[in-house]
Amino acid sequence: MNTETDTMLETVNKIIKSNFGCCAEEIRKFENVTNNFVYSFTVSGRHYILKLFRSTDWPEDGKVQFVNQILTLNNIPCAELKAYSRNDQIYPNGYLIEREIKGTAADKILFDREQEIKLFAKLAELVSSVHSIHIKNFGYIGSGIACYDSMTDFFEDEFDRIESELKDTISEIQLRKMKRKFFDMLRDFDDLPSVLCHGDLSKKNVIVQDNGEILLIDWDDAMAFNWMADISRLTFWMKLNYSEQESVLLRNTFLEHYRTSYRKSEFDTFESTFHIYSALDSLIFFKSIGDKETENRLKGYLDSLDLQ
Repeated sequence: MNTETDTMLETVNKIIKSNFGCCAEEIRKFENVTNNFVYSFTVSGRHYILKLFRSTDWPEDGKVQFVNQILTLNNIPCAELKAYSRNDQIYPNGYLIEREIKGTAADKILFDREQEIKLFAKLAELVSSVHSIHIKNFGYIGSGIACYDSMTDFFEDEFDRIESELKDTISEIQLRKMKRKFFDMLRDFDDLPSVLCHGDLSKKNVIVQDNGEILLIDWDDAMAFNWMADISRLTFWMKLNYSEQESVLLRNTFLEHYRTSYRKSEFDTFESTFHIYSALDSLIFFKSIGDKETENRLKGYLDSLDLQ
């Protein structure tokens, strides 16, 4: 075991002892997690998850507690939050501890076609319930109230970040065309209300329980957007991970079972353009972790867009 691993394990043990008054009976690190350091551990026969945040400002302070509380109030199943800190000197970046949910992440299960269709039908029903939770304003929700009057206002600032991060990756002219196309579409949907959005809908964040029921985990990327933004992020993930035929089938299955009274028939228009943002934001992430294969796929997708 190397020194860095020893140091992290010592930190994990200190946090557990600080919160439970005893040492863990068993500790296991989750591998291949890029956003945070994640461990499972057992105390008094009960299983928990410890997440150590890599960033000092993400997720924004207050969001984890707010999302956990509002999901519970709306009877939407979620992991039970046991501890959260952003000012513990043991690990100043911050951490959370929650009860481990019995079940298996959907991306670890080999589904046949019929089973996968049923999974996305269930996911649509669950996400419909999440999107029934209205949030004041748009954007970051650390306090429970977001700070932008409209999605357009939020994405004006967001594209400043994108242009700064990708100035050496995508040409200024190409970025300008993408931005114009994106905002021309977005302004037509500014009337849609702000709702709680998971922000990273994908099979890796769906737990399938032993009884067949599902729930969503990892709310670090939760935001206040309109419902179309959350689902467009999901369908973009489908594009990256399935064949075109499978992607269309699962997308249509999800939309068939999704419930909303807000302009569902116009989703196609929103989705196709919002995928521009999804690709740009994903490109920043995969570039930062050195995944050249996915980075090149995303650049190829962006190059293929008709931006006239």
